[in-house]
Amino acid sequence: MSDQETAVPQGLSVPREQVSEDELRALGVDLARDFPGSTAADFRRYPVLSEGGWFVAVKHQKTLVSVAREPWQLLGPITLASDGLDVY
Repeated sequence: MSDQETAVPQGLSVPREQVSEDELRALGVDLARDFPGSTAADFRRYPVLSEGGWFVAVKHQKTLVSVAREPWQLLGPITLASDGLDVY
């Protein structure tokens, strides 16, 4: 084996975005009633894959309860080289 280290390519990474109290309220979440003791910092928005395809979900991180989910891109975080091309 050589003494040189080989670089390992970084894989796909999808950030988990923070959700504000106003956004939770707009989704119909009452923190005091639905998640006692939790704050907006306990929620994140990120893509998930289910039997119905890819969705962007807002989840309570301690319990993984989904409070919202919307359909996302067909292939999720994968972008094809042909995306955005206009073929006439």
